[in-house]
Amino acid sequence: MTKLLFVRQPHVYLPEITAYKSYLSSHYPSVEAFESTDFQDGYDLAEFDIAWHFMGRDMKGAGRYVIHEYNSLSTKPFAQVKNQIKRIFNAKPDRRVFLNNTVRNKFGFNDAIPYSLRDMGVDDAFFQENITDTPEYDFIYAGGLNRGAVIERFLEHFSKNMQSATLILVGDASDCLRAKFKGFDNITFKGRVSYKEVPKLMANARYGLNIMPDEYPFNIQTATKVLEYMAVGLPVVTTNYQWINEFEAQHKGRFFKLSPDMSNLSLDSLSEFEFVTPDIKELSWGNVIEKSNVFSFL
Repeated sequence: MTKLLFVRQPHVYLPEITAYKSYLSSHYPSVEAFESTDFQDGYDLAEFDIAWHFMGRDMKGAGRYVIHEYNSLSTKPFAQVKNQIKRIFNAKPDRRVFLNNTVRNKFGFNDAIPYSLRDMGVDDAFFQENITDTPEYDFIYAGGLNRGAVIERFLEHFSKNMQSATLILVGDASDCLRAKFKGFDNITFKGRVSYKEVPKLMANARYGLNIMPDEYPFNIQTATKVLEYMAVGLPVVTTNYQWINEFEAQHKGRFFKLSPDMSNLSLDSLSEFEFVTPDIKELSWGNVIEKSNVFSFL
């Protein structure tokens, strides 16, 4: 039996690990997969055949066979410098995995180490969920709420100009953000929930919100929540930036784009907009992993 350890930080949202483990169990039954968070008392990399790091840093490169996965770029401040530091000081692994070619090129590794490209996918549970006929919420936002001023700007517009509409926020929020908007009954901070709960919460809303700043690296990286919204069948309301526009054009969708000051957002304007939510079954995790050949080394 081959033992594989996914080395990850406990607080980071990584649905790809669940997808990897599911794929391995069905396609590689001789591989037993673990997560570093499974071992509260620590672990010894020498006990595993494969160490799969979600980067991060790995300056030692310890392990029999080491994989470095770069599923995002560094964020500000000094984002480009952080990318260079990771490139220079991280140990050389046996293989790398990148979210896409953009992420690979930004890191600028100049060596012959083999690599795979594996973009984000969607769990089958999202495709199996049906939108509620009488949803409890008008809007759902699922994901990180640490996206800077754009999140606060949206909530200010919502609290002042859309008090007849309801919003549920699923994900970690700072105490400061919660305190500022806790007095508004139409805004619900749900907090972090189990991954299994997310599809049902999305199906209980009318619109899926993607509030992303138009700044590097957020504007060039795949927005997982947008894929999940579409899998459930939700119309997408989003800020305007590079990745969302490229995805919309490629998949022939039509999303409602928010103005920078959010002033065009109202229930009336959304009811008059002709949304197109693309069919993205091709982006189910099983299809994405199969196409990536990320496990071809096994």
